[in-house]
Parts: sequence; structure tokens; C-alpha cells
Amino acid sequence: MTTTELSYRPKYPRPDANQPQIVSDLERLGFCVINVSSLPVPALDLFVGGWNCRTRQYAWVQVEVKVPGAKLTPSERKYIGRWSDLPIIVAYKAEDVLAWFGR
Repeated sequence: MTTTELSYRPKYPRPDANQPQIVSDLERLGFCVINVSSLPVPALDLFVGGWNCRTRQYAWVQVEVKVPGAKLTPSERKYIGRWSDLPIIVAYKAEDVLAWFGR
């Protein structure tokens, strides 16, 4: 499978309007946030690392940021369906990510 087969990104990607606030909130709370939303790579918007209170260990999750009311595109759904090694969530606000980490 080639990179272009996995990639769903448009040629000139734009972050969702709520993404800067989500990133800021997570970083302020001590999470490691890697923003890949503008890179031409087959990935979702963010990789977030932090302490998972449920498993009691450090964990990573891929995050697709969406504004409230927005839905995943067919390409995003296809990408999500191909991954099984790293958890994936859709976040509309920082609290969605916090909930995944059990906070």
C-alpha cells in the first residue's frame, strides 16, 4: 500500500477552528501534543500523549479534531478503519481527549 493510498489530506489542509484551543488546553494540562494536521502525511490531526488514569501508564492516542456538528469524511473513516495499533478518537473539545485518558 502506498502513502497516497493511505492519505486523505487535501492539498492545502486547514486546521479546524477549535484546534488551537484544544492544543493549548491539553498542553497547559501537561499533555504532549504533536500537531500533524498541516503535514502531507497519512495521519489524523494530532497525536496526544499523557498519563492514562484508567490503565495507570503513559499512553498515546490519535485525535481527529472536528468542530461541533461536523462529521468524518469518507477518507477519514477509511483511514480510521485501517488502524488497530493506536487508539483513535474524534474530539470536539479538550474534554473529549481528557475523557479518553480517564480524567
